[in-house]
Amino acid sequence: TRAEKVRARRARQRRQVEPLKGAEKLRRPRRRSHPRRRLDLAIPHELGAEIRLPAIPAVHAGPRLLSALVLVLTVVALTAATRLPMFYVAQADVQGASMLTATQVRSIARVDQLSVFLVDPRAGAAQFAKIPEVAGARVSVAWPNRVVIHVTERKPVISWDDAGRTWWISGEGIAFLQHGDDSQLIKVTSDQPVLHITEDPLAKVLPDKILVAASVLSAQLPKGTALRYDPDHGLGFEDSHGWTAYFGVDGDMVMKVRLYKSLSQALAKQGVRASIVSVKDPATPYYRQ
Repeated sequence: TRAEKVRARRARQRRQVEPLKGAEKLRRPRRRSHPRRRLDLAIPHELGAEIRLPAIPAVHAGPRLLSALVLVLTVVALTAATRLPMFYVAQADVQGASMLTATQVRSIARVDQLSVFLVDPRAGAAQFAKIPEVAGARVSVAWPNRVVIHVTERKPVISWDDAGRTWWISGEGIAFLQHGDDSQLIKVTSDQPVLHITEDPLAKVLPDKILVAASVLSAQLPKGTALRYDPDHGLGFEDSHGWTAYFGVDGDMVMKVRLYKSLSQALAKQGVRASIVSVKDPATPYYRQ
């Protein structure tokens, strides 16, 4: 019948449009195309033609492009900062130095002629760690090219003539070479080398008791009296009577000085000529002709 023919025709149409099994696997994903700008140029109508130029991709500024631009600008800025003369340290300022000269301090820190961006304050201060004259150092950087080096020097208390070579010794027992005038220091002389000078510049060269004894003994004697040191007799000085007085390196130096003054007066009255008068042991003082 006519109705049957219509149903058959519709069934055939549906079968024609049904997708094949597995066709989804064969389909390739479409690439996401970037929008392109098309440029059409019209030519005079007398020619009756039109020229179409190739399409130019439209560029959108995304996060990656912005990051790349920032990176390029950073590299350019750093390169310029490390090369421009206005950021170079011509000469560092030195503060707090009296024994060391400003030139010596700068040569130790090694920051001159560097870009201020390359100056490491911690590394600069660490250069002074093995300098015996310096107890501490601080390096600071200021814009655009100023570097300040502030050093704290050790204070010498004794000028020690160690068999012909003079060393300055701090209160911690650290020795360093003589710098300038030493008129305010306690002077000690030894005929033979007694200072323990090693490769370590911060090692103690004398026991603490010798340093303390020299300070106390010098305070009990007339100002400017030079001391002598002998490994067997300890600290002493050349007396005006013509002998050398020795006091050892330990014990009560104030009491020993009082005992010696009484003993020296008695020997002078008796007209004794001695080469050594020792009160190293207060219990048994003696003199030697």
